[in-house]
Amino acid sequence: MPSQPAPAPTQPVPGQPDVPVQSTATVWPAQGMLPPPAPNPATPSPVAAAMHTLTRKPALTTVGLTLAVVFGVALGSAILLMTSLELLGQHNVPTSFGLFVVAMGFSLGGGLQATISPQLLGSDAYVSANVGLTALPLGTLLAIAVGVYLLARRRAPVDESAAPLGAMALRAAVEAAVAALLACLLTALGSYDPAGTGEAVVRASAASSLLMTWVIVFAALMLARAGVQLTSRVPARLRQVLRELGALATIIGVVLGVVSIVVAVFAAFKNDAGGAIPLLPVLVGNLIVYALTLGTLGGIAGSFSAPFLQEFGVGDVPYPSGSASAWDIMGSWSILLYVAVLLVVVAGAARVGVRRPRLAAADPARTWQLPVATLAAGLIVLHLLAPVRLSGRLLGQQATASFGPAWWSSLTLALFALIVSALAEVLPTWLYANANSFLRLCAGAPAVGYWVTGQAQPAPKQSFAASTAVPPAPAFTPAPAPAPDEYVALYAAQPHATSAPTSAPAAPAPPAAYAPSAPAASAASAPAAMSANAAGTPAPPLPAPQPMDPAARRRLKRVAGAVVACLVLVGAGAIAVHVVNARRGPEQAVEAYLALLADGHADAATAMVDPGVPNNQRLLLTDEVLGAATSRIEVVDVAAPSDTDTYTSAGTRDSVTVTATLSLDGKRLDVPIVVKAGDKEYGVLNTWRIDTPLVQEVTLSSYTLGAVTVGGTEVPLEASEYGDGSATQYIYLGIYDVGVGTDISEYLTADTTELNINSTSSSAIQVEGEATETLENLVLDAVNSQATECVTPPGNLEDVCPYPLQSTRLDSLEVTTEATEATVNGTSFESGPVTFTTRDDPSDWNEDPDFEDWEYTFSGSLEWPDDGGEPTIAITGSSAYWY
Repeated sequence: MPSQPAPAPTQPVPGQPDVPVQSTATVWPAQGMLPPPAPNPATPSPVAAAMHTLTRKPALTTVGLTLAVVFGVALGSAILLMTSLELLGQHNVPTSFGLFVVAMGFSLGGGLQATISPQLLGSDAYVSANVGLTALPLGTLLAIAVGVYLLARRRAPVDESAAPLGAMALRAAVEAAVAALLACLLTALGSYDPAGTGEAVVRASAASSLLMTWVIVFAALMLARAGVQLTSRVPARLRQVLRELGALATIIGVVLGVVSIVVAVFAAFKNDAGGAIPLLPVLVGNLIVYALTLGTLGGIAGSFSAPFLQEFGVGDVPYPSGSASAWDIMGSWSILLYVAVLLVVVAGAARVGVRRPRLAAADPARTWQLPVATLAAGLIVLHLLAPVRLSGRLLGQQATASFGPAWWSSLTLALFALIVSALAEVLPTWLYANANSFLRLCAGAPAVGYWVTGQAQPAPKQSFAASTAVPPAPAFTPAPAPAPDEYVALYAAQPHATSAPTSAPAAPAPPAAYAPSAPAASAASAPAAMSANAAGTPAPPLPAPQPMDPAARRRLKRVAGAVVACLVLVGAGAIAVHVVNARRGPEQAVEAYLALLADGHADAATAMVDPGVPNNQRLLLTDEVLGAATSRIEVVDVAAPSDTDTYTSAGTRDSVTVTATLSLDGKRLDVPIVVKAGDKEYGVLNTWRIDTPLVQEVTLSSYTLGAVTVGGTEVPLEASEYGDGSATQYIYLGIYDVGVGTDISEYLTADTTELNINSTSSSAIQVEGEATETLENLVLDAVNSQATECVTPPGNLEDVCPYPLQSTRLDSLEVTTEATEATVNGTSFESGPVTFTTRDDPSDWNEDPDFEDWEYTFSGSLEWPDDGGEPTIAITGSSAYWY
């Protein structure tokens, strides 16, 4: 015989009084089992019902309020962004509508796109450049998600959002699509042209706004309306891991959020960048992620690739690349970050442990799930959401840049979670006995109460939509054995449910669905089952906290005092190291170096910064030369390191560029000085090595002098293949007197009397000797003496005498006018004109010859003795004088 129908169970109707409801389900025989009766065609499907309710006023009101939350948060974020830009830009940022829309679009999607015209790139560029920036403002996006979530929970009782899970997801997807499409349209409206010429235009990425807005709104609506349904479908073990991950994330957000904001505000004021403070609400999520990355021994990595820059001659510029740790970025202040992470470990272990079923003894098998979940979450958050990426195509070549957590940061984060998970097995019990107040502060008093009594943690309070929604029915599969499922009502009649009119006098029955014949284990019952000890019996409630034994209390106080003392010493040491390092920065090293040069201490400056030149070229790098300078540098200002800092492959700062503003003889000079990091003293104190000595290479040359003096120091000149003498020396910035050697200074002076060294580039100077009056008189005496000899026979026959005088048939010869000037060029000279008068002997054909005047100049050489003194003057020839 076929089996008789099972008795109809009674089920409570959600949202209605507990009235027995007759089930229509029937247990069918294994053989000849009939399919369930088809639902009445007049009854709308759950999807159609959910979409129909979306057109009603309550649902439309929810959609409008959701849009208000999304765009309201984006508006506030844009105001903060523009305020910060205006403050940082010294109130020069234009408040245009386009820029405001771009800021809102960036807040919604974190994407920017820039188009650069060929004119701006240069005359050799024939194609425009497109650059894209992706930097998610996690603080703004989190605010949108929280706002939409709270709104959806509050509106659930009135907006008719209760429906089966699939229908509820479809409705949420439509609502999120409306918000995303409007966000996409908004971000496409505005653009920002900084120059107003159209050569560089910045727009928000509409695609990023569309995607991010849809994902955030959809996820928030689903969690608010169907969070309990979703979690109930998750296996008990995975659900427990998610609860632990949420507990740890809460502690991380609270502790590191406060620490990040405080440190960011302090750093902003310290670096005179108070205008960046309005950005903190927008980027607080990013700050927490980076603080967690650095605090768990992770790293921040950056990379840059722009091969097209070589076309502009800047391909060798050192761009930041590599990675940096917390110590590299924060210095000694990183110790405080590590202390904050240690607090997160303790508080997180207490909160996670209380949310685990309490066992009679620690179970190491429960420690690996949380690190695995943390690793999975870290891969998404650290490497997908947190990095800042810049990419574009310029001049036909791809350029990329990125900044974010290093690749190993997710592994160190998982190790951090493993430590928390391991401590969660033993730390709550110890804190319960010794620091119960701290345990309740970290884990929450209600959660501690459930944990102490061994009860399972209560499931999260569900929204109205979740409480009235019907779980989806499992698929029906015929089987030879009696089916374990039975038919039950899909859901009780809801106030908003409508159906098409039919000819039947009564409304059609609601659609049927499958449900287990036996009630499934609830979400709260699974953890309770796990709370049994090894013997299978639940762990007994913990006794009330008892006063500690005096001896144990004293030991605990001593241990706690020692720990606190160590932390105080470490903190004080960190502060002391930071204060000392603040006075040992690159600016201070440059200031000390410049002070030596300004005071004339060249020897000490050379010892501090070796110019790296041969010893024979250091004749002018002495105290005597710098002290004799007619003008030395004066330090006006020493600026902070510029943005051209370079980094090593390990991410540590290797060198910085400090700009020194100097004054030399009233003229301002901006001198970039490269400073490299040296080995730390005692492992913590910074040292800096200046890599740009303020010396200039100068080449001295002369055709007439064998030596030149600079600042009173003589520099010998060596003969070169070009016929002159030259020497290369190095000298510090300043203005110096130039002269000749002291042994010939009575007879010669330099034609160039000043050497102005105002840069570190090489220069050359030529110095020639000019005769003094003493030397001119010596030359004139020698010339006039020779002229006298030339009119005194037989001296007139010498080769140096003028040709008209070299005759034996002269009746008269005399010097009519002596030389009154002479031109001396180092080792040679030429006199002015000497007038000679001659008269030939009378002859038969000219008995009374006339007197004739001849003007000739004399030339000769000067030979300077090695030990100095008066030169030897030699007349070597004469030539006719031409006007």
